[in-house]
Amino acid sequence: MLTPRDIAVLQVLAQYYVLNREQIQRLCFPNDPDGRTTRRRLQTLVHSEFIRRHVLFPFQAHFGAPAPVYYPAKQGCEFLADQLGDERYRLTCTAPPQPNNLLHWLAISDFHIALNAAAALRAGVEVEDWINEWDIVNKDESKPELRYRLYSLLDSSPRLVCAPDAGFVLRVGQYRKAFYLELDRGSVSVSQLAASRPKGYAALAERRLHRRHFPNVNVEPFTVLLVTTTVHRRDTLRRELAKQPGTSLWKVATIGDCTPEALLVTPIFHPCGEGQAAPLVKPELIAAPTAEGTL
Repeated sequence: MLTPRDIAVLQVLAQYYVLNREQIQRLCFPNDPDGRTTRRRLQTLVHSEFIRRHVLFPFQAHFGAPAPVYYPAKQGCEFLADQLGDERYRLTCTAPPQPNNLLHWLAISDFHIALNAAAALRAGVEVEDWINEWDIVNKDESKPELRYRLYSLLDSSPRLVCAPDAGFVLRVGQYRKAFYLELDRGSVSVSQLAASRPKGYAALAERRLHRRHFPNVNVEPFTVLLVTTTVHRRDTLRRELAKQPGTSLWKVATIGDCTPEALLVTPIFHPCGEGQAAPLVKPELIAAPTAEGTL
C-alpha cells in the first residue's frame, strides 16, 4: 500500500521528470536528515515498478557522490491518474533519459525546483504551465496525432528549428508572460551555442508561435533565459549572442545566482551586449500589479 509520501514522490517525478535522491528527499522527506527513510521508500517504489531507477550513476561535485537518478514509470502515472482523477498524468513522459543527458536533466530540475520555491516566497506570483523538452504540450487533446511538444520545425529548407530545454509561464497578478529555458553546462563551445540557438527563437517570436505553447499569455514578447556555469562564460555568451538576431529576447545568468531568494527580484539576469542586469520581475509589480507594470 502506498503512503501519502509515496504518492508525493510519484507527483514530483511526474512534475520534474528526473530527480536524484537528494532532490526527492528535499521535496518529500524534509525531516529525514540521514536519507534512510527516503532510500527505503524509493527502493519500495522501484521494486513495485511505480518509478524507475537509472542504472548509470552520474557524478558531479554539485550533486555530491555518484548516485542513481529516478524517473516516472507508466504504472505510477496511471496510479496518479486514477487516484487524483487527472487523466493528464497518463501522458507523462516515462521514457528513460539518455545517459549522456542525466546531469543536464538534474540541472534543469534544480532550476525548476528553485523557481517554484522562489514563487512560493512571493505573494501573487505563480509558475504556470511548465513544459519539459519531452512533455506533451496539449495534454487535453484527445487525438494522439494532434498532440505536440516544445520542439518546433519552423522551416524545412534551409532547416530551422527551435528546441528549448523547457518553457513556462510566470503569472504576476493578472499578467502572464512566457519564458523559455536554455540550460548551458559548458558542454559546447560559446560560438557553437550562440550560432545555433538564436535564429530559431527569433523566428518563433516573429511568427508569434510561442502562443501555440502558451495561449494564455498577455505580456509580449517571451524571454529566453540562458543559465550558464560561470561569470566569465556568461559575459562571453552575452557578447556573442549580441551578434545574432533576436538579441533583445535573451537574458543570461549563472547557475550559482539562481537561488530561490534571488531568482525573481534580484538583478541577476543580464542582457546581451551592454546593459545592466535586471530581475525577472520588478519588485513593485509583485507588491501592486498595475496596467503599466511589465514582467
